This record gives sequence, C-alpha cells and structure tokens, in this order.
Amino acid sequence: MMDKMEIARAKMLRGNIVEKLYACYGDDITVANLKQVLAYKGYNSDKEIKKAVYYLTGAKKEYVKLVYNKENYMDSLIWLTPTGVNLAEGDISDTGVVIDE
Repeated sequence: MMDKMEIARAKMLRGNIVEKLYACYGDDITVANLKQVLAYKGYNSDKEIKKAVYYLTGAKKEYVKLVYNKENYMDSLIWLTPTGVNLAEGDISDTGVVIDE
C-alpha cells in the first residue's frame, strides 16, 4: 500500500502533467517531450509517468488523449482534451489531481 507521501506525489505528478499539456494546448507532444519538461520538477521515472498518464486517460476521466506507439511508449503522442482544459482552468476538480495555482 502507498503511504501518504507517495499518494501526494502521484497527485502532484498528475497535476503537473495536466499543467504542462495545458501550456502547449493545441500541439501534440510526445511522452518523451513531456518527460523532459517534468524532469525539472524531479519526475523522471517512466513507470511513475506511465501510471499518471493511465490515470488521466482512464474511463470517466479522459482528461488526456494518448495515441499509443507500440514500438516505443515514449514516442506516443499525448495532448489535453477539452475536459482536461476544464480541469486545468479549475472549472472541474478531481481529488486525484493536484493543480498548482
């Protein structure tokens, strides 16, 4: 079971992903580009990023769209959906995502 620090870190990572994708809304970027930008915040684990993206693309959420590249996950295209924009702008909230204001 995850401890409170791990849970908080996972929520922050999800929020950081939403913020980074919001900053480049209208452009598709690769997961590798996203990882580079997140590295500045101390996130560089492929596994952590993959789990966060899986959460954000999940059914009933769909904040993020991912076009999966079977040959190399890091080359997959990723972008924010309109629902993701609403999350980034604070029109909706998700207890599993922490957006820095």
